[in-house]
Amino acid sequence: MTHQDSKQLDHTLARDLIRRQESLAAERATLDHLWQEIAELMQPMRADFTHLRQPGEKRSQKIFDGTAGQAAENLAAGLWGLITNAANDWFTLRADLAEEEEAQETKLWLDEVTRRMRASFAGNGQRFYARVMELYADLVTFGTGVFYVEEDAETGRAHYSCRHLAECFVAENARDEIDTVFRRFQFTARQAVARWGEACHPAIQRALEKEPDRRFTFLHAVMPRDEAGPQKRGTAMAFASQYVDVEHGQLLSDGGYHEFPYQVPRWSTGSRGIYGDSPAMLALPDVKMLNAMSKTTIIAAQKAVDPPLLAIDEIAVRGLRTHPGGIIYGGLDENGRRRYEPLQSGGNIGLGLELEEQRRDAVRQAFYFSLLMMVQQPNQTATEVLARQEEKLRLMGPHLGRIQAEFLDPLIRRQFGIMRRGGQLPPPPRQLRERGIRIDCVSPLARAQRAGEGAAIVRALESLAPIGAIKPEIYDNIDADAAARALAQSFGAPNILLRTKAAVEELRAAEKDAAPAMPGGDAAGGDLLGNLGAMLGGNAA
Repeated sequence: MTHQDSKQLDHTLARDLIRRQESLAAERATLDHLWQEIAELMQPMRADFTHLRQPGEKRSQKIFDGTAGQAAENLAAGLWGLITNAANDWFTLRADLAEEEEAQETKLWLDEVTRRMRASFAGNGQRFYARVMELYADLVTFGTGVFYVEEDAETGRAHYSCRHLAECFVAENARDEIDTVFRRFQFTARQAVARWGEACHPAIQRALEKEPDRRFTFLHAVMPRDEAGPQKRGTAMAFASQYVDVEHGQLLSDGGYHEFPYQVPRWSTGSRGIYGDSPAMLALPDVKMLNAMSKTTIIAAQKAVDPPLLAIDEIAVRGLRTHPGGIIYGGLDENGRRRYEPLQSGGNIGLGLELEEQRRDAVRQAFYFSLLMMVQQPNQTATEVLARQEEKLRLMGPHLGRIQAEFLDPLIRRQFGIMRRGGQLPPPPRQLRERGIRIDCVSPLARAQRAGEGAAIVRALESLAPIGAIKPEIYDNIDADAAARALAQSFGAPNILLRTKAAVEELRAAEKDAAPAMPGGDAAGGDLLGNLGAMLGGNAA
């Protein structure tokens, strides 16, 4: 293929990518107007869907009540604290093996890799945790968030960013998974030349000398490699990455990614669309009503505090001094009666405030306010409060499952791949080379979903305690080792905490050889569970 043919092929590919992005944008035009309306009322800093705002431009002119924005911010902060809290362990790696097959070497390796990955997320000034908060805010407001993890080939590090939904256009594959993202964005001439160098159009290179801050429009297309056009580089990578200069119809680069670099979680897909639904969409009618009611109540309060004046005609009010301390000449007639009277409309401001509070409660509940706020009732112990809170958090289970499937799992796999290619992980043990690795979420919200199993074990032992005090042999029905492991796993205990079954057997054999036999004792379970049951039940056998 000649250089001219290659150049013409690149030009054709660039035009095809631009046309596809425009087609995706046209399909969601109606949704852009909905997002714009939601953003103007709840997240004004993101209100750039239908028109681009200038930096510093006022954005909150349509907001008369800030309840919805505060509720959305609280829910986003709650998700940050319950799913990806920087102060807690929120994921762990486990071998895709049965527990009895997992070697101690494998457990130690998985714990070490998990520790290094957590340190990487927390590195660079905790940039990841700052950016993921923006993702949660988009998720609860617009129903869809776009997170981007870029690999720095020179340093082997990952760079995190939350992309504005107004810039991104997505498509699904046959399994309803988002595997294609088109991002239309702007770079200054300085940024473009720093990124693509001599590949930039001559007009951009000329602008660098005289107008380095002049902005140009570009397109980044990421899709499965087999759907992309003719490739130059990155043919061994699963996903194609192509940058296009939109204004000049020029292909700037053609590379690829080993993993899909975008994570696009959706709150729910009840509307059966590609983009997600959000709590803000459900709350929108109440938010609009609340804003209208607040505006009316504010006007009524103004009339009550500074009411209009009743006068005979327009001439009578000329020169009227209504400022504090002003003297109104001619304000009384010859008989001492007032010539001017304030208008008492008789509006019931209290009723308006009461109706507003009802709408505020409806808006807060749409954003799961009652699930996130832990209010202790009188005569409740701390244990009862925590148990009640766990029951509330289980109601968010469906949303946690989608966030884990569409955000956390792809994110952690992407991070693992970047660190592995960068030589930041130790060599895997032989056992893991043959079997895979699975990701377990151990965040507070994930633990709340699994806490029921551990609570059931504790309740069962507590229930057996009174009977066990009379007839201890009933504990022979329970496998103490299995109960201990199930309890530890239900609360998200790290791999290193639990010994392998072989190590436990060796330890018990050594203890049995070292210690004299105790009459009536059974180290395998009966007396151990009997003592545990007695302690839980407050009885002595």
